[in-house]
Amino acid sequence: MWTTFGVAAAFFTGILAIIDYNIRKEVTITLFGITLFISAVLDIYYLLILNEKKVEADFSDQLYFIWWVNRIFYSLTLLVGTAVYLKIKARYLRTPEQKRKTIYKTAIFCVLAGISCVLIIANTDSILQRKQVLSQMVKIDLFSFLPLIFLFVWAAFYLPKFMLRFHSIFSKFLILSIAPLFLAQLFMALSTSVFDPYYNAAHYLRFISYLVPLTGIILNYVETVRNEQRIIAKLDVEVREKHALTANLIERERLLANAEKISKLGSWELDIKANTYKWSDELYKIYGFGGNTFHPTHAIAEQVVLPEYRNKLAKELANAVKNKTNFAAEYQIVRPDGVKRYVLNQGYFATKENKLVGTVQDITELKEATLKLRKNETLLREGEAVSNNGSWEWQSNGEQVVWSDEMFNIHGYLPHSTLININSYSNFVHKEDVKILRKAFIEARQNKTSFKVNYRIVRPNGEIRHVSTTAKFKEDEIGKGFSYLGNTQDVTQLKEAQRKLEEKINELNISNKDLEQFAYVASHDLQEPLRKIRAFGDRLKTKFAANINSEGQDYIDRMQNAAERMQALIDDLLAFSKVTREVKEFSEVDLKELLDSVLHGLDYAVESTNAKITLSVNEKVDGISSQLAQVFQNIISNSLKFVRPNVQPILEISSQVLIGSAIPVVGVLQHSYYCVVKITDNGIGFDEGYAGKIFDLFQRLHSRTAYKGTGIGLAICKKIVENHFGFIFAKSKEGEGASFFIVLPLKHSTTQ
Repeated sequence: MWTTFGVAAAFFTGILAIIDYNIRKEVTITLFGITLFISAVLDIYYLLILNEKKVEADFSDQLYFIWWVNRIFYSLTLLVGTAVYLKIKARYLRTPEQKRKTIYKTAIFCVLAGISCVLIIANTDSILQRKQVLSQMVKIDLFSFLPLIFLFVWAAFYLPKFMLRFHSIFSKFLILSIAPLFLAQLFMALSTSVFDPYYNAAHYLRFISYLVPLTGIILNYVETVRNEQRIIAKLDVEVREKHALTANLIERERLLANAEKISKLGSWELDIKANTYKWSDELYKIYGFGGNTFHPTHAIAEQVVLPEYRNKLAKELANAVKNKTNFAAEYQIVRPDGVKRYVLNQGYFATKENKLVGTVQDITELKEATLKLRKNETLLREGEAVSNNGSWEWQSNGEQVVWSDEMFNIHGYLPHSTLININSYSNFVHKEDVKILRKAFIEARQNKTSFKVNYRIVRPNGEIRHVSTTAKFKEDEIGKGFSYLGNTQDVTQLKEAQRKLEEKINELNISNKDLEQFAYVASHDLQEPLRKIRAFGDRLKTKFAANINSEGQDYIDRMQNAAERMQALIDDLLAFSKVTREVKEFSEVDLKELLDSVLHGLDYAVESTNAKITLSVNEKVDGISSQLAQVFQNIISNSLKFVRPNVQPILEISSQVLIGSAIPVVGVLQHSYYCVVKITDNGIGFDEGYAGKIFDLFQRLHSRTAYKGTGIGLAICKKIVENHFGFIFAKSKEGEGASFFIVLPLKHSTTQ
């Protein structure tokens, strides 16, 4: 019964060992399973013999020997198999193919050993006869203790090594199987007859020794399943972590791609050994290629670079490879569409990978801005030199003052030849003006306001120069500091010109006083003799007309006409002088009322010429009423004077309000509103080539015999209009009439 149980346990152990190998690909348990499986086959053979011998009276010696053979097989296969396996495990059992070969060899060895045992059992009778002869010679049954010796050697020398190399539940259970194996061998050695207590106990313990490895395999399988579950759980965690890492890498790649796109920065690498290039997507765009549509090569990379930069770039890259250092090169490329761009190529040599790794950045805008900045700096430097203007900056968190080159030139020093700070600057200032400058700066600094100050400086050669400094207060965007940005101009020449101008003004004032004295003489002293000439001429003509012949009468008429013209000329000059010197306050003037008054005063001239006048003016302007009346009176009088023979005079007086940008006059304010008064007649007109000259003094387009006048009237009109910050001009065609335009601001401003 116990042998049958042992056979079942051994069979299950062998089957589970094979299953374990298919799952874990581990040969350790498989080798023990094969040994137990062959042992179980022998036990079946043992049971068959037992069934055949049960009719015999005494077969204890035969059964004992058969079972001894089985014990020898099991103990010897454990010993030899473990020793050989430990020897070859460290060398050959690396691949699945090697493991399969080992299993095949073990199975063949066990089968051959089993067959040998069967052959031995088949010759039991002859062997027992030799054993009886040996037993008579030796009283101790050494054969009974031989399996025990083999087990002892296995347990003492090879099992500990096996335990050190293979840590598993199965190997631990092998230790537990040692005790029942030893006891089974010991009890069988002590048994004297079949089915005595030692014999039965030995078979029971042998079943237990089979059951323990079976339990170890089962528990080892359970542990394997648990380990696999733990590994699966760990792998699941790792998979999730890898998914998260992958997502993070994808996000970083996206951010890197966006960063490359924003900064116009592409990356590349060159495998020196394989001579292969790799470009990022942004580098394709920088070089002007439509996406990652081809594999880059050295020829393509070189072709993109302008010819004049290729040697420079090749030299930089060669030095980086040779010296295993960093590199940087700035050059121009030309895209397939012909557009040229500036790029900056920089990177390093990766020694371990034997690669050149670099980045290419499109710096066209930066390069153009730098060139423009340099040009502006040059223009600013030259502009400062031309205008004698120097710029400077002082920050509240330091004492040093930063000067431009022209600041050094203004103060008589070479650029950057000395350090300037807020305290030492007083050494450059004239002693009499140091307090003025310090007071202005201290007050501005305390109040945090801008300032302007004029003072003198002393150059190293002792030359005194006048300067004007204007400084602007500026708060720092970060922190609580502030700074001053200033401009210092050498105004020495301006001061000298101002002094000369003041002298000229004084001379002009003296001249004006002389002119005023002349005007007084013209208005009083010259008019008195002129009146006497005209009076005596009238008396000669009236009292002595009978005594004077026709020639004398003609002389008297010419004298009277000359005196009359002289009187008109003096009156007009006085009127022009009065307009120039007269200063009155501006007030609102209704142009319609003013023109009605002027036309009323010209009733006689209108009636005598049978003129037709159309008036359509409704605006009001700021001005001087009496002066504007004189303007309109002079122009309308001219229109009534310069008429065509046998043609009824027609005058049209109109007005409109226009913005300055719509008026074709130089000097008009573009965003101010003006009242434009237009006076059009159908008189004789004039050549438009004289349109600018008719407003000058003493300008006449006709002889005195044809039309009376002094040529001062339009000059007076121009002067009055200019006093009103306005403009006057005329348009005409000879023989077709003329148009006069008076442009007056609607509102007077003191800034005009």
